[in-house]
Amino acid sequence: MKVTLVGPNDLGYWFLDDENGDSFPLVERHEDHPAAAKLFGWTAPEGVTDEEEIIQDALEWLMDNISEEIEAPKDVEAFFKELQADEADE
Repeated sequence: MKVTLVGPNDLGYWFLDDENGDSFPLVERHEDHPAAAKLFGWTAPEGVTDEEEIIQDALEWLMDNISEEIEAPKDVEAFFKELQADEADE
């Protein structure tokens, strides 16, 4: 399953959208940026230990990769499948 990087919204949140327009919350806190950016191939700059600088670098990476598609991680794929099952039950 392919998902697309979307964001940031007015609150700074990032999402992964599926082909149905459903969204998975990817970044909900400032500290989530590095983990999210890793999904798109980012690695922390060598020798940098300042957490804020690392977060800023990850944020810039995400900004450069808006609308990029990736294969959904297993937990994200499970989220979308459960969402689709819930919608089918309604």
